[in-house]
Amino acid sequence: MTTRATAILLLAGVIGCGSDPGGTSEGGAAGGLGEGAGATGTGAGPTMTTTGSSSSGSGGGGAPAGKVPMFVAQGGVGRTTVSCDDGKSWVGDHAWDTDADPMMCGSAQSAVCYDGTCSYQVGGECIQMSCCDHSPDVAKGVVFGDGQLVATWGWGQPGEVRRSTNGIDWTTTHANDTFGGLAYGGGRFVLSSRSPFWSTDGAAWTAGSLADFKNADGSDMWSVRRFAYADFQGEGRFVAVASGDVSRDMLVSSNGGETWWRPSVIPDDCAGEVSTYGGIVSGDDVILIVDMDGNACRSTDGGDTWSVTQTGLSMILSHGVWTGSEFWFWGDDGYRASSPDGATWTVTPMTTPTRLGPVARSDAGTLVAVGNVWQGYAEQTFYRSTDGLAWEELDEGSFAPSHPIFYLTFGYADPSEVCPAP
Repeated sequence: MTTRATAILLLAGVIGCGSDPGGTSEGGAAGGLGEGAGATGTGAGPTMTTTGSSSSGSGGGGAPAGKVPMFVAQGGVGRTTVSCDDGKSWVGDHAWDTDADPMMCGSAQSAVCYDGTCSYQVGGECIQMSCCDHSPDVAKGVVFGDGQLVATWGWGQPGEVRRSTNGIDWTTTHANDTFGGLAYGGGRFVLSSRSPFWSTDGAAWTAGSLADFKNADGSDMWSVRRFAYADFQGEGRFVAVASGDVSRDMLVSSNGGETWWRPSVIPDDCAGEVSTYGGIVSGDDVILIVDMDGNACRSTDGGDTWSVTQTGLSMILSHGVWTGSEFWFWGDDGYRASSPDGATWTVTPMTTPTRLGPVARSDAGTLVAVGNVWQGYAEQTFYRSTDGLAWEELDEGSFAPSHPIFYLTFGYADPSEVCPAP
């Protein structure tokens, strides 16, 4: 096993399975650097009309005129890579270390996540710290909305939010901050933390009210673990799950990230470990959170009350998708769990048993995935499927093995030299 693979496997249990990768478990920097104004409510707040949604893809139709259908992958060390041939190959691979990015002190480096140290720009100084671990280059989400791709990096140390129209060239739009997640819907991008921000274009950001996550003992909770947008009856909901050492909390915004309220019913076994595995998905007015242990926690009233059923999978390391008629998640044991409503589940053996991590779906129905995020560098794999059961592993040379990928999204980008117009 390579040094890179060994390093990632050793850290898998530390960062991926319920520990607090945001630094200190409570009161640290992971949830954001400042306090927002306002207070968290206890009931549903003002509503917003849905004019867009997150970009995992569930609709039909072709690309808008002059745009390129594109999958975008986001990883550690500021990595991005794109697929503009329906997931058959990945190109335009960039990372902060090889690009000598200003966030890595403007010097070319050869970073290995969780093995050795890297140079980072933090607070105007160039400092050394462990690569990809409580550092400015930790991937925390990439989404597509209204012709823009937006991504955020940084966990435990301040990173940056960047925007792109072509998936290749990225511009910083919000610096010196760190967030637990990013989502798009209802015509807004929202960055999640105790001090959230929202934007209509991914360029100019406005501070929302304090998202007052709490531990069971009433103390402040800082670390947002998962965040997503959900459609509900023509309105939008942004749903954030946070946790500390032993507690878990959930807040919802129904006005585009401006204010936040706490659901009235959250079962104890709802949304356990969701920081890297499982996810938050919506469809047919159902908001669904599936965690690593296979618990399916759903709401049918816009996020106010939640109930839990079992998917039938004992461990879920993949992300999930809504196909337009079903929710799909993949177990670590070679099975796919599907459900039309998040309550009743069917478990089907995969034709090609595959250990999946991040997954995204195009509007045309193509699925792309990366193998489990802790595979390592030389062992990194990319996959493609049309039915979620038979997965084609991409051949060597169709992508560049590199820093671990944590998020995938689909959207329509501007043409570039890497991905010219169709």
